[in-house]
Amino acid sequence: MTDMLKGSQVLQKTYTYIENVTKESRKALMEEFSQKHKGIAINSASDTLRKTVLEWFPRRDPMLKLVHEKTSQGKPGDLRMDFLGETKTVHFKVHLHAVFAVNGQSPDSPSFLKEVTLLVDPREFSI
Repeated sequence: MTDMLKGSQVLQKTYTYIENVTKESRKALMEEFSQKHKGIAINSASDTLRKTVLEWFPRRDPMLKLVHEKTSQGKPGDLRMDFLGETKTVHFKVHLHAVFAVNGQSPDSPSFLKEVTLLVDPREFSI
């Protein structure tokens, strides 16, 4: 019985920590992406954002492992990604939603990151 309590406590502490890191990442990713990739072609924005996310998290905390699971695009400039994450003992998912302003209709039209949101759900945390 006490092992379950310890397990749930580990999950709760990890969730709180990951939630704080994802909130911190929003601002950092916006700044980094806007500085380094301003006006990037919309057809390469998805890959560049994915790489930026995958590079940022280990820089922030080397104990956080993140792997890209899938990407889906809605209307032009609307992007969603799912990442599988893990710490030493806990597995979780991170959901990203990004909105780009696109100047033009062609695949290589310049785009600018307007908004990025990263979310975690406590139900998607497991030991």
